[in-house]
Amino acid sequence: MSNTASTTDSILEFMSFRLNRLCEMTKSSASGFYEREFGIGLRELRVLRFAGLEPGLTLTRLIELVLLEKTVTSKLVTALAKRGLLRREVGEADARQLNLYLTAAGEALVAQTYQRGDVLEKMFLSVLTEAEVQTLDRCIDKLTAALIEHQQGADAQAG
Repeated sequence: MSNTASTTDSILEFMSFRLNRLCEMTKSSASGFYEREFGIGLRELRVLRFAGLEPGLTLTRLIELVLLEKTVTSKLVTALAKRGLLRREVGEADARQLNLYLTAAGEALVAQTYQRGDVLEKMFLSVLTEAEVQTLDRCIDKLTAALIEHQQGADAQAG
């Protein structure tokens, strides 16, 4: 076996690669579904859902939640506002900030997508037993907490 084949095989075994691949496949499938059913992509939908969960959230807070670049998030917000799904208001405490709210049309769309999203998630997880779903959930929580703790430690050392 050549070094290249050996390296490729080992790359494919990395848990981070496998998780990223699963995530990308899931996002691609879900985005296509939401675009066909509702005329909205997954990134746009996530912006709307977070605006619904935290009415009045700022762009800065939204960026933290959706894990997208500032310019991408800003463009999504602008496009959603133009479509009448999201409302931007100048912040009362700080006029430099914009607070984001769902419009009635945005609320209706989010409600519909949650109903269909529940069906999608059940289909996705249907290959696992209930015990496997619970184990996966605990493992994801544990890995996430460990990475957050590691990052906070790295940030503290850098600061």
